[in-house]
Amino acid sequence: MIASLRHSLAGRLSLAMVGLFILFGSLAAWLLIHASRNYEQEVTQRIHHDLAQHVVDHYLLYRDGKPDYEAAKTTFHDLMILGANFEFYLVNKHGNIVAFDAKPEEVQLQDIRLDPVNAFLQASDEAGVILGDDPKNPGRQKVFSVAPIYQMGEVYGYLYVVVGSQARDALESRLWSSKMLYSSMGILILVACLSLLALLVVLRWFTRPLQQLTQQVQAVRDAGFDSSPEIQIPQLEALRQWQGDSHNDIHILGYTFAQALQTLQQQYEHVVSIDDLRKELLSHVSHDLRTPLASLLGYLETWEIQQSDLSPEKSSEYISTARRSAQKIAMLIEQLFELAHLDGNNVQVQLERFSIAELVQDVLQKFSMAAEQKNIQLQVRPQDSSILVRADIEKMERVFTNLVENALRHTPDGGSITVRIEASSGFVSIEVSDTGIGIPEQDIPYIFDAHFKAGNSVRENTAHGGLGLAITKKLLELHASAISVHSQMHRGTTFRFALPAA
Repeated sequence: MIASLRHSLAGRLSLAMVGLFILFGSLAAWLLIHASRNYEQEVTQRIHHDLAQHVVDHYLLYRDGKPDYEAAKTTFHDLMILGANFEFYLVNKHGNIVAFDAKPEEVQLQDIRLDPVNAFLQASDEAGVILGDDPKNPGRQKVFSVAPIYQMGEVYGYLYVVVGSQARDALESRLWSSKMLYSSMGILILVACLSLLALLVVLRWFTRPLQQLTQQVQAVRDAGFDSSPEIQIPQLEALRQWQGDSHNDIHILGYTFAQALQTLQQQYEHVVSIDDLRKELLSHVSHDLRTPLASLLGYLETWEIQQSDLSPEKSSEYISTARRSAQKIAMLIEQLFELAHLDGNNVQVQLERFSIAELVQDVLQKFSMAAEQKNIQLQVRPQDSSILVRADIEKMERVFTNLVENALRHTPDGGSITVRIEASSGFVSIEVSDTGIGIPEQDIPYIFDAHFKAGNSVRENTAHGGLGLAITKKLLELHASAISVHSQMHRGTTFRFALPAA
């Protein structure tokens, strides 16, 4: 139990509160007793301030002009009977005790210090308590009253009266063990315990929300992010009790943790989704690599086995076919690396001003020979070099290359590919249209997925991985631009996006 208290915040605060309460309670009690005793001593000394002088003036007997010590003892005895709280001593001017009414063995001191005596005689009314020696208790100081005894105008000695006799001390000691005192102390301890209990209840009330939040955090930790939604939903709902607009620090802490947990959950789901997509992509790419790889190995093995029997033309045909298969593999691997690089979220965009029409014209020029072979017309409208955009020219060249290459691959002989540019409202709208075979309506939502392969996707009559459109979408996302598509079967496809005007 004690170990668990030491490890919890509420327990540590409670133990600290108990310790501080005992410490400060003891200190306060000591200060109270000390102050009360000082107050009692000062009041006692002020009340009996003139006691010694009164005795000197009215009760002290002289013989031949000097105090009669024997008569003084008798007087002291009578006075002590009447006032058991006083002890009378007659001392000479050097502080030596010369007369008293007590058993000789009870008086432990032969002389007293005169500094407190002089201080008493010279003190003003505002002076505090002055303590002097107790002849019966060496080392202990008590309240006293003192008066000088004069002979022929000079101080002959002093009457030294201790206020608080040994009999009073013995009586006080017995009273400490009385039932009344124990009852008072018991009441005081009971009040202190009740006060401490009230403080612990208040402390518990303050720390209970923090304990509740701790339990919720531990529940989330135990569940983890890989548990089923049925387990996570109650835990997330429990955290909704914390209010972010509250002035309570614990509420703010709970609300902040809930928000951070929700963000982490979304990121975890995103990572899992990306991981699943990468696995699926790897599976599709592996399948797509098999065809050109098998073709490459097949033609190379055939050429190696039949090399001596092949004509130069046939040998060249085998080598050319193997080279094209190798190029397909290299292109697919390059696209895969490019897509992985874009997924890394560390791609830098170098923005600059350039003419979009000139960039499109350069890209179309790269495909002019392939377009002539299929009798496909390539054009950009309008051919206005004054239309400027602000973008990364290298990445935008890659975007147009992917879109034109995709259009060229799916456009039959005799068709056309047109890039339209229009500047309006601080943006430049761009369309890449073709008169190709179109995209099936059910495939349109998925054509930008890296792992998706449309039913009519072709690459020179072979299956194609379809990474180009996925790369295009990510490159445009780096420019805060979205791409859309409109297509009709056997009539053509149009891709649209916009860039900020420079």
